[in-house]
Amino acid sequence: MAGRNDMSCLAFSRLLRFKRSHYPYSDKYIREVGNSPDTHARTEKQHMVQWFAANATHGSGAYSRQKPNNSAKNCYNKLENAASLLWVAEAVGIEEPAVAAAFEAARQAGDYRRACGAIRKIISWSMIIESL
Repeated sequence: MAGRNDMSCLAFSRLLRFKRSHYPYSDKYIREVGNSPDTHARTEKQHMVQWFAANATHGSGAYSRQKPNNSAKNCYNKLENAASLLWVAEAVGIEEPAVAAAFEAARQAGDYRRACGAIRKIISWSMIIESL
C-alpha cells in the first residue's frame, strides 16, 4: 500500500500518460550519452507509462516477479535508466536548474548505475511526489 510520500505504480503510470513525449534533458541524454539497450518503447513516455504499470503485475519473461510492486517510490528508486529518470523529473515539473544539474552529474558518472545514482542524489523521490 502506498503511503503519504508514495503512490501506487498504476496511479503514477496513469498520471504519466498525460505528460508530453519529449523533454529537453531526457532527449539530450539519449542523443549525447545513449539509452538503455533494454528499452523497447518509441519514447521515454511510452517506456515509463508501460514500466510503472507493469510493476503492479507479476510481469512476464525476464521481467517477471513473484510479488507485484505497488510502490511508485520503490519503482523510481530501482529504475536503472538515466534518460527515464530525467524524463520523469521533467514530466512532473522539477525545476530546470535541478534537472540540468542531474543531467550533468549523470553524464559525468560513467556507467548507467552510477548515472542513475547521481540523478537520484539530486532529484529524490520526495521531490518527484512534491512536484505533483
